[in-house]
Formats: sequence, structure tokens, C-alpha cells
Amino acid sequence: MKRVFNLSGGKTSAYMTISEKPNSDDIVLFTDTGREHPLTYKFLDDIEKNEGFKIHRATYVHRRSPNKTGFDAMTHWKSYLPNRVRRICTAELKINTARRYLKPFVGRRFEQYIGFRYDEPERVKKFRSTYKNTVTRFPLYDKKITKPMIDHYWGSKPYTLEIPSILGNCDLCFLKGKNNLIKIMAKYPELADKWIEDERRSAQIRGKKGGTFFKDTTYEELLKVAKSQLTLFDLEEALPAYSCSCTT
Repeated sequence: MKRVFNLSGGKTSAYMTISEKPNSDDIVLFTDTGREHPLTYKFLDDIEKNEGFKIHRATYVHRRSPNKTGFDAMTHWKSYLPNRVRRICTAELKINTARRYLKPFVGRRFEQYIGFRYDEPERVKKFRSTYKNTVTRFPLYDKKITKPMIDHYWGSKPYTLEIPSILGNCDLCFLKGKNNLIKIMAKYPELADKWIEDERRSAQIRGKKGGTFFKDTTYEELLKVAKSQLTLFDLEEALPAYSCSCTT
């Protein structure tokens, strides 16, 4: 049975993948939303170069947006933007994209490896596979691997992911929460541009009922608050406000 390693681009899933020693018959899969921080892509390149295995990179495409990929392709043809209740981005950009990509490689039955740690028991408990006839493994949980152990490992390596974990996955994902987004924008205001453009374009299409990522505010308003901050926040210990399955 083939093995599929879900590599989100973060330190934990990377540690899991490296420690399981994937071979040429295995699939190490990164589903690219197109909204990752540039240093995430550098980290993936470093993993391939230093660890000697291939990372398969799958990206969402749609016939209605032939010149775009990932998040941009989705928001250019969908009639509304994703939000905490209607998380079409997770379904379209991660789950469905991965399923389509894997089909010709692994058939109908395979083992999927998920990087949930021993200090994340609720994530293991709540996980429900989107694939039929698969076996799901949580090797870090089974081996009682915790975040401090992951951090120690990467501290000893000649390369690492050079951004705080809060910047992982889509850089300004609404699931990180408004307070965290303001903190990130205060340090990296340029990251807001594409998200603001999403909301402006949606407003043009839908008029006064134009879609936004939050019900009560826009990313442009969050950026204004961020620029008014007198202090830059430490992002190292910031945690997302809501859980997300985009690491799977």
C-alpha cells in the first residue's frame, strides 16, 4: 500500500515526513494555495535539497480562471468569499485539489500520514478522513512527539522555516483572528494588498452586499488599525483564533 505524507509547509509536518523516511514509491504532497509566505516555499526547496526526496506540489485551477491558480483562481469565479462559516477555501484548495492530484498515483487505497503531535490530542480525536478505504496514521502522536521536541530538532538543523508559525498556511487567513491579523499587518503591511483586492473585487460584483472575509469589518480597515499601532508585536507565540484543517 502506498504512503501519502501530507506536508503543509510547517515545521511539524516536515519533521514527521523526514522522520518517516519516504522512499521513491511514497507521495509527499504539498497543496499550494498560492497565499503562502515566500519563506515557506524556500523551506520546501530546502527540504528537497537537504533530505533527498521529491515534494509533489498540487495547485487549484479552474476553467473559468485560466490564467490564475490557487486562491486567486477560486476568488475570481466564486460568487462569494470564504469565511469562518463557509470555508470553501479548505474544501477547494486543499481537500479536493489533493484528491484530484492523488488519484492517478495511489488508486483507491493508501496510507495517509498526518502531522498531529502528542500535545494535540483533540485534533487527532476530531479528525475525519475525506478519503474512503484509506488508513490514517498519526506517527508523531503515537511516538509522543511534542512541540518542544520539534523545535529542538529544527534548532539543530542547518536550515529551518524562517518565519513564526502564525504566518504558516495562507499568510493572512481569516481563521487566524482579527487581533493576530492586525499584529501581522503591523509588521508586514504589504501582505494585506491581495486580500484587500479580493474584497474590493467582490464588492464590485455583488454591489453593496459585496462579500468580505469578516461580517463586521474589512481587511482594509484592519490594515488601518495595524498602521496606527505604536508597537510591533512578537509573533513567535501567536496562535490562530480558530482551528483549521489546512495542515492536513
